[in-house]
Amino acid sequence: MINLIRSALFTLVFYLITLFLFFVMIPTLFMPRRIALYFPIYWTRLANALLRFFCGVKIRFEGLENLPKENGYIVASKHQSALETTIFHHIIPNTFYVLKRELMLIPLAGLYFLKVGCIPIDRKGGAKTMRKMLAGVQKHLAEGMNLIIFPEGTRTKPGTKKPYSPGVAFLYEQCNVPVVPVALNSGYCWPKNKIIKYPGTVTVRFLKPIQPGLHRRAFLDELYDRIEEAQDTLPTPFKG
Repeated sequence: MINLIRSALFTLVFYLITLFLFFVMIPTLFMPRRIALYFPIYWTRLANALLRFFCGVKIRFEGLENLPKENGYIVASKHQSALETTIFHHIIPNTFYVLKRELMLIPLAGLYFLKVGCIPIDRKGGAKTMRKMLAGVQKHLAEGMNLIIFPEGTRTKPGTKKPYSPGVAFLYEQCNVPVVPVALNSGYCWPKNKIIKYPGTVTVRFLKPIQPGLHRRAFLDELYDRIEEAQDTLPTPFKG
């Protein structure tokens, strides 16, 4: 019961603060993107601090030395919880996401997503949609931004393994940039589609980047093997 109460308090405070920040950032819609990009950094730091304060969830980063020195790369992360939307911005500079088009309809948030470089995509769209998405991703990467992508395509429960989307292999082949695999175990502390959070230490492990040059199928197999093998070696989030 105590975990449920603490989780409910976190959710309430988190969304109230997020709503407040969306109003505060309105002036940045008329400023250069580099200024607007400061808000995700502060938002993620605040979200992680609230998560630790209310729910006892800590985050440990490993393998930061594996992030490329030069910007313009792709991060392909395991996806187990909503936590993955709040852990990367203050670690990786100039991040952007490919988002489902429906998220752009959220008042204020949709405008801000576009301002910071997020690329909306119609999941039911065909080749034309893919070409448009690719052009946007290539443009941002060339500008020194870094793409965060979830190759599973959706959140999965801990221990669950599913095929990775060929979309990440398409981007790897077409963009010709390094891809950094990420293993994590956030789903133990923040279960999928549940309000309750359990105290513990989430490990986010950045693995050695996969350099450009592999065939699309070989890359997808390599990405899957690296992430899933690393998943099996992550420490348990809970003590005892």
